[in-house]
Amino acid sequence: MAEARTLDEIKLDNAYKFGAGRYIQQRQALETIAEEVGRLGKKPYIIAGPRAWEATEGRIEKTLKEAGISYELSIYPGQNTYEKAKEHAAKAIDAGCDVIMGVGGGRIMDQSKAAAYFGGVQLSLPRGHMPVVQVPTSIATCAAFAPLSVMYTEEGASLGSLRHNFEMDAIIVDMDVIAAEPPRYVASGILDGMSKMVEMQNGHDHIDIEEFDVGLVTAFTLAKYTMETYRNRGMQAVQDVADKKLTKAVEDIAYLNIAVAGIISGCSKGFGQTALGHECYELIRTHFTQEAKDFIHGEIVAVGQCMQLSFNGQEDQIPALREMMKTFNMPLTLKDIGIEPTEENVEKLYQDLYHSPFVKDCPEEAERLRKAMKWLTK
Repeated sequence: MAEARTLDEIKLDNAYKFGAGRYIQQRQALETIAEEVGRLGKKPYIIAGPRAWEATEGRIEKTLKEAGISYELSIYPGQNTYEKAKEHAAKAIDAGCDVIMGVGGGRIMDQSKAAAYFGGVQLSLPRGHMPVVQVPTSIATCAAFAPLSVMYTEEGASLGSLRHNFEMDAIIVDMDVIAAEPPRYVASGILDGMSKMVEMQNGHDHIDIEEFDVGLVTAFTLAKYTMETYRNRGMQAVQDVADKKLTKAVEDIAYLNIAVAGIISGCSKGFGQTALGHECYELIRTHFTQEAKDFIHGEIVAVGQCMQLSFNGQEDQIPALREMMKTFNMPLTLKDIGIEPTEENVEKLYQDLYHSPFVKDCPEEAERLRKAMKWLTK
């Protein structure tokens, strides 16, 4: 049985962190990288995913060389581990680099933040970290914006989050690159973004200022707006990316998936916007690492959203959500992500979810969770 946890046992930074010193989202944004790096230092250490680096088509190298900026490059295909983050930090320092740059998807974004943190520790920097420039090549998550790194073992099992006391110094979103990514990533980011409103309501059918912290109410208000926009424009954006078109719908969804989702996280101090859906993601990565290895963050989070809606007492919203997920060709159940819904497997998830901070230790919530978890197998 999982060991019980409470919110009081989770150390949170009291500061609100709203995301980034500078956020640039436009066509040809990669051509601004030299200027942004120059604001922060002289030599970047670049951590890039292999597919992501290829997707930039040499434009980052070109703009840095034209500006006379030397750099060190690590093409990294692996997991975001503590060991590798410390190694990247050490290599950056040895090479005389003073800025960390991440180029890639969520794991690279998290690796660059972790490397910047460990670099700051190794150098005993007063600000506690090396400057960070994030260049997301996918809008599947808000990882470029969020002040935390989700850490993993080398095999891909979740180790929870390394929470940072700093924001990103600059985020550069090149829409030419984003419009060329697989539509699967756009859909995943939309479902991950939609989860914030649903999970913020964990066990409640409403959020109001009289009962909840003003930061959480602010986050919820933004999340409600994004939910409406996703419903109205999300399908169009996915189709436009599938057609390799850069449209206003794509621009809008990219902004919501990265910037607004990150601001929502900041308004709730990086914690109040997640609950059972994201906890389910962590547990699946931990207990079923190999079974679910081919599925990305938002897809796994989305599988847990019907469960979260049921737990909230909002089962009437499940049909519309499932219809959207089907339109996006996303998985709906544990079986769809490679996990056999055996009694043993479901019970393993139940025990850890019940002993998480998101479920009260009482018979009523135990039964409510049992009922809600049926949506993982329907």
